[in-house]
Amino acid sequence: FVPPNALAFLNSICRNLKEEFLLLRACSSLSNARQIGSITLQVISGDITKEDTEVIVNISNPTFNATTGVFKAIMNAAGSQVEEECAQYAGQSQKGFITTQGGKLLCSKIIHLVHSNNVKSQVSKVLNECELKMYKSVAFPAIGTEFPAQWEDMENEHIKLVNLNTSCQEYVDVQNKFKKTCHSFVIEKIERIQNLFLWQTYQIKKTSLCTKNKNQDIEKLLFHGTSASSLTTINCSGFNRGFAGKNAAVIGNGTYFAVDASYSAQDTYAIPDMNGRKYMYLARVLTGQYCVGRQGLITPPPKNPADPTDLYDSVVDDVTNPTMFVIFNDIQAYPQYLITFT
Repeated sequence: FVPPNALAFLNSICRNLKEEFLLLRACSSLSNARQIGSITLQVISGDITKEDTEVIVNISNPTFNATTGVFKAIMNAAGSQVEEECAQYAGQSQKGFITTQGGKLLCSKIIHLVHSNNVKSQVSKVLNECELKMYKSVAFPAIGTEFPAQWEDMENEHIKLVNLNTSCQEYVDVQNKFKKTCHSFVIEKIERIQNLFLWQTYQIKKTSLCTKNKNQDIEKLLFHGTSASSLTTINCSGFNRGFAGKNAAVIGNGTYFAVDASYSAQDTYAIPDMNGRKYMYLARVLTGQYCVGRQGLITPPPKNPADPTDLYDSVVDDVTNPTMFVIFNDIQAYPQYLITFT
């Protein structure tokens, strides 16, 4: 569905694709064709490895060797030849993707696209490439509904903690963000939290806030210090605003997150255990639109007093230069990394 001279349709396609992909969350079976100019857009619930389009899109990690989700299914079906091509071209992905043969699949080509949170940008990249190479049809997976490409195989588990290798980019990124304000602390380990249920509920809330806020920047990576006794609860069930007031509730009775790791590293929040170890999460937080909070709040205040149903999404200590955010909905944050330090 990418004919010559289709660039004029790109923005329209991206908007429609995003709307259709979101429908897949709620629909177990869906076959819906839509005409946009000379382009046919069709959404199908099924097995992408069985599609006979000229091109199939495969969402990948940056090293093109993920072992989970749709990536694994496509690679297993495509065969070892495609695996070898991915390994060969892995260092040549300046555009954020590589293209291989279709292997044992019905398609001629597979575009392996590095995962990004920007769905519109990802779709645009692929459609531009399809127009450039004059491909006639392309099949996308439901971008944005998959689990992160870097997740390890869950092996039928619902929750898994993965100890990150100190040399991997993921570890380095978290370490750099932590060390930006916590120079004197020593990191013992960084673990990735893989929790299927929490991730899915977080993504549902993210979709809701994206729609409400017209796709503005609604998500931040923020810190949350805690005690050893709270780790299992947070890893399994997420953050609990029911604990509000345990340390402080100066801008509302919700869950607190800090912009700087140094704030969360204070003994008041990251309480040392009997061995002197401290614990802090680097969390994905849906901050959305926010205002200054105040003591006693149990929900964000309304944006307009005349409409008590239209609330802010979170509150802060300072709108111009916030150092802390408070949320009042437990699924509005995902505990992505657990940092153990001394």
